[in-house]
This record gives sequence, structure tokens and C-alpha cells, in this order.
Amino acid sequence: MIDTILIALIAPPNWTIIGQVLVFLLVLGVLVVFHEFGHFVFAKRFGVRVSDFAVGFGPTLWSVKRGETTYRLNLLPLGGYCKMVGEDEADDHSADPGNFQHKPLWQRFVIIIAGPVFNLLLASLIFTFIATVIGEPGARTNIVAQVQPNTPAARAGFRPGDEIETLNGQAFASGDEIVNYIHARPNQTIDVGLLRDGEIVHLDVKTTTQVFGGKTVGIFGFLPKTQMIRVGLLEGAAYGLGHVFVTIDLEAKGLVEAVLRHDATGVSGPVGIARFFISAENSGWYTALDLTALISVLLGFFNLLPVPALDGGRLLFLSVEAVRGRPVDPEKEGLVHLTGFAVLMVLIAFITYRDIVMWVNGKGGL
Repeated sequence: MIDTILIALIAPPNWTIIGQVLVFLLVLGVLVVFHEFGHFVFAKRFGVRVSDFAVGFGPTLWSVKRGETTYRLNLLPLGGYCKMVGEDEADDHSADPGNFQHKPLWQRFVIIIAGPVFNLLLASLIFTFIATVIGEPGARTNIVAQVQPNTPAARAGFRPGDEIETLNGQAFASGDEIVNYIHARPNQTIDVGLLRDGEIVHLDVKTTTQVFGGKTVGIFGFLPKTQMIRVGLLEGAAYGLGHVFVTIDLEAKGLVEAVLRHDATGVSGPVGIARFFISAENSGWYTALDLTALISVLLGFFNLLPVPALDGGRLLFLSVEAVRGRPVDPEKEGLVHLTGFAVLMVLIAFITYRDIVMWVNGKGGL
């Protein structure tokens, strides 16, 4: 397995994929900046001094100081931070009004929760933009939008823009009826009548199988074009906000199911997410923007989980302080966050290795 990965690493570079990865890193950087900007805005609003505002971790590639804050661009674009004076330190009982620990509990709570909330708000804005400007997918048509590689459709010669007129000589009123007909015939050869350049072309396609909802169905391996339906601004805003909560609900259920089943195969790290994003780029603006909004929701949602080293872990300690009437010993809290960060890094390293192996072997993904 290591040999396979090494061969993939020393192969001639694919500049298209490199460009797509750079786009993904740019998008991830924007989402991280927006998250940290939430902390930054409310820290400034409540008079907390911010010493560093950084995108990425590791060695600093570029920095500039404006006022009391140093803005940094670091080497590893997989996170970021907004460093506030006194945030991870014990109250020094000084008269410094800019110390994070000197602020009321509710202000500290708002500063910490602002990062994840900004991610959720950004996702809502992207979903709203999609619904009002690009449009949401409606009914499927009989037009081929995308042919997936190494599938029966690709081997038979399907092309984007082909119109499916008949299946085994039968015409259909909608794209949904075409999909249902194919799904109902796993491992069967179907005569497909395609309208291409004004002429009918007949292709024999044998379906392969896939499991959807516990049921085995037949598939060709193409994506039908859908009618895009745009809505007004108010309806789009309601959709955008509602879709954030729908996404959180689905992710929460998926996380609980993964824990109960002791199955992390559905969990992706930075490499896995990058792979999905590259596939989304190839599928057009709608899919890429939709996945960008999804990643923003994931950043907000997972940062709200009560896990040490994440915003949710800090919020948990602030909640304990509210109940006890006094803060937790900063040294103990720091040790918990440090331990949680180390465990998180090990987990990310494991998931990243698995994502690389799956990518090299052509498994998983879209």
C-alpha cells in the first residue's frame, strides 16, 4: 500500500488537479477567515485586545501589524486562530481592560460562539444566493448532464447533451420516469434511443447495480439535467436559513449513527473533503457552491460540539463557570484542551491517511 502511494506521489503532476486543490484551499481559507472574523469582531466590540489574527497553522509565510494586532498567513491552510490577550491564561487581577478574562461571562460566551455562528450565517447566505440567483434543482429532464467515468453509460458512449427519447422502445413523460425505469432493472441490457445532433442513436447499455436505502437498483452512471427553479429574495432567505438547520440535523444524525455503529467510513478529513470539492467543481457552479455552504455548516456545527480544543469545549467550561459561580482552574482547563487537541490531531492524521489510500485506489468519493 505504501508503495502505491509513493508511486502516485512521484508520478508527473496533474496540473488540473493541482489547480483544483488550490481552489479548494482558497475556499477553505475564506471559510476559516470568516469563522475567526466572528471571534475578532465581537472581541473588538467588547474591548478585548487581539494580539494575532492568523489563517493557517505552522510557520508564518507573511505578516503585517496594524495597531495592536498582527495579521498572519501561515503555512498549513487547515485552520486558523484569533489570539486574544488573556484567553488561555489565569486572571492576573490586573487593571488591564483589554484582557479576555476581565470581561463579563456573557461577553466571553458571545465572543467564543460568534465564530461557529458566522460560519452558519455564511452558509445561509450561500444557500440564499443559490436559491435566488442560480436556482434549486427541480424536476429531472431527459437530457444527460454528466457522464461518470468507468460506468456503463461511459462505456456505451453517452455524451453530455444527449436526450434520452426511448428505453426499450418506450417513451417517457419525465426524467424521473426514466430514472425509475433504469433503477427497476439491475443487471439488465436496455436499448437506449438517444437524440444526438438531430438524429436518433441506439445504444445497448447493461446496467450495473448500486444499493440505495437498502435496495439494490440498476444504474447507467449518468446525471440527468434538472430544471433550475429560482425564487424571490424573502423566500430564498427563508430557504437558506432553513437549509442550514436541515443540514445540521442530517449531520447530527449521521454522527450519532456512526458512533452507535462504531463505523467511521462515512467520515472524511481534509483530503477527503478536497476530493469531494474537486468532483463538485467538475459538476458546475451549483454543486461547488452547495458543497462550499455544506463545508461552512460543518465547520460551524463541529466547532459547537463540546470537544476540548474546539469552541464547543470552551463554551462548556464557560457554562460550568456560570453554574459554579467561579472559573475552572486555568491550568486544568488548558491541560484538557491540550490533550483534546493532541487526540484531534492524531484522529485527523488517521483519517487523512485513509482518505489518501482511498483516493489512490479510486475508492470512495463521488
